[in-house]
Amino acid sequence: MANLYSYRIDNHGDSIRPETIQRGRAAVRAGELSAAELREIEDAAILEWITQQRHLTLSALTDGGYRNGDYRAPILQSVAGFVRVPDQMTPSGLGRWTVEGPLKLRKPIAADAAAFLLDNTGFPVKVNLPSAAHIAAQTYSDDAVRAYPGAAALGDAIAELLRDEIEHLFEIGVKFVQLDNPDYAAHLAGREAGELSFEEALEIDDAVVAGIDKDEDQKVALTIGWGEHLDAAPDVARAERLFALDYDKFTFPYHSDAAVAQDLPRLVPDEKQIGIGIVDATVPDLEDIDTVLARIDGVVDVHDYDRIALLPHRPFQPVHYQPVNLTAEDQRRKLELVETFATMIWGNEA
Repeated sequence: MANLYSYRIDNHGDSIRPETIQRGRAAVRAGELSAAELREIEDAAILEWITQQRHLTLSALTDGGYRNGDYRAPILQSVAGFVRVPDQMTPSGLGRWTVEGPLKLRKPIAADAAAFLLDNTGFPVKVNLPSAAHIAAQTYSDDAVRAYPGAAALGDAIAELLRDEIEHLFEIGVKFVQLDNPDYAAHLAGREAGELSFEEALEIDDAVVAGIDKDEDQKVALTIGWGEHLDAAPDVARAERLFALDYDKFTFPYHSDAAVAQDLPRLVPDEKQIGIGIVDATVPDLEDIDTVLARIDGVVDVHDYDRIALLPHRPFQPVHYQPVNLTAEDQRRKLELVETFATMIWGNEA
């Protein structure tokens, strides 16, 4: 295990869906396949993905998000009260959801999926989930007023559900939980991001993890952006408040000159770990080794090696119904490149 359990060779979790799953989902929609049969297809694909990850020597294994329609699905499809808005999409091309009543857990948010991983590998398991503030900011609407007087109240309700779920995940043996809130990139650039203020988002996402009981080798990370809003200098005061939240690790893009220019590593406290997204997960071309090493050197200037992890700058396919520019082979080569950089830095200890 890496020093400080930093899980050095990392991946966001939502990986390119195999064609077997895409065909299976289409068959379910057409009424040609049952949910149980699709589950068997997913199980087989996840077992294969476990094998691929071990060949890549990733520090913690995920299920690739193979059971999810998109990265928000663990919450939206496990909690009663959320409803899909027919024929509407968000500006980023996601299906639009809102709230029609008080939230109530219908089934485990992630524990069942995590249990399958735990049953089929002896290696550390990672679960990635959308953050409470992100879901609240993106789903609150006038329709939700009947159940919650504001987006912050909705966020508080989601935070309570997520906290219980994470505690359960740690109890069953999950080692690494990553919460994704790409809205923070907009907040740091001084822009609006859904129905929550920056201060409300901080309070909600901190409530999920503040003082949560976990072992030394169990970590919670917060992803604060997927590569957008890099054209503006970050608000330093806001960044410092964000990095003061009770998370073990913060993950952000570091795959381009624009990302590097923001110099976010210097604002992360010494006691925190950081995950730097050093390869572009949206294009097949491999990065120049010298360029990436120079970027990593800049991080090492302000953080000890043991507090750094490497990964792609964002998920490879956070939404299964949106096309991607990479093939599964391109994805493998990108992850191999992350592994190569980790080996160049830490050698056999990576």
